Amino acid sequence: MHIVELQYSDAATAKIVAAMRNWRNSGNGQPTIRYSLLGAATVLHVDFEFESEARAFAQAFGGTVLR
Repeated sequence: MHIVELQYSDAATAKIVAAMRNWRNSGNGQPTIRYSLLGAATVLHVDFEFESEARAFAQAFGGTVLR
């Protein structure tokens, strides 16, 4: 499993999640998305089976591939 971490302010979260849904629906993989609140921010962990999908997602959304 390859995990991408993204962190956004609460104000941007809804917009980012909608953009991620569009990314996924256009055939770019089927990740599992988990989120948690950290103060005034939302931290998203997006799990991918393939490293290439994780790297493409991280690049598209400014995230970091954790493993």
